[in-house]
Amino acid sequence: MGQPLRISASSLVQVVKGVDQSDSGRKLVLPPDVTPDHVLGLLELLRSLGSGIDSMYVGDAIGEDVQMLPHAIDVAEALELVAQKGGNLELTERGKRVAAGNPKTVKHLLREVALKLEPIAEVVERLRRKGELLVEEFESIIRKYYPSRFEEAMQNVLVWGAYLGLFKMDEDDEKILPIRLPHAKKSEPA
Repeated sequence: MGQPLRISASSLVQVVKGVDQSDSGRKLVLPPDVTPDHVLGLLELLRSLGSGIDSMYVGDAIGEDVQMLPHAIDVAEALELVAQKGGNLELTERGKRVAAGNPKTVKHLLREVALKLEPIAEVVERLRRKGELLVEEFESIIRKYYPSRFEEAMQNVLVWGAYLGLFKMDEDDEKILPIRLPHAKKSEPA
């Protein structure tokens, strides 16, 4: 007990303390190489092939790296876009709306659930408290979650933040600035 959890491909779910979370109290740590395009590509494929496709065939149809697919599925599940039922992948109602939506709708629907991913949730929480983050503070957050794939992860988290319209790096590469942060959930005072 008391030991920090190590992040690995086989253990992407980490308990995050001190943050209001959904049912199980767990969030998915965003894999350092899964981009919004990977998740949206998965949704498009499921939408075009119909409901209930065996996840074994999804990789063949997408033509993606076999090792990438489980991570993209994990992210899509964490974002409430797909569900696995009897070994098959199915789009959820949110997933169907995202797959059929225009870019503005897609970003809105994903922004609603983006705080189920770390370190996005931690960056957003800090931005709510501070208004902006120095790049060094942002890097510190990223290093906590990705000690070995820091550079790749930092770029990917920035891609997700910008895509979702949550945060971006300023033009001088010195600060992380909020774009549009979701409203904080009401919580009891500590």
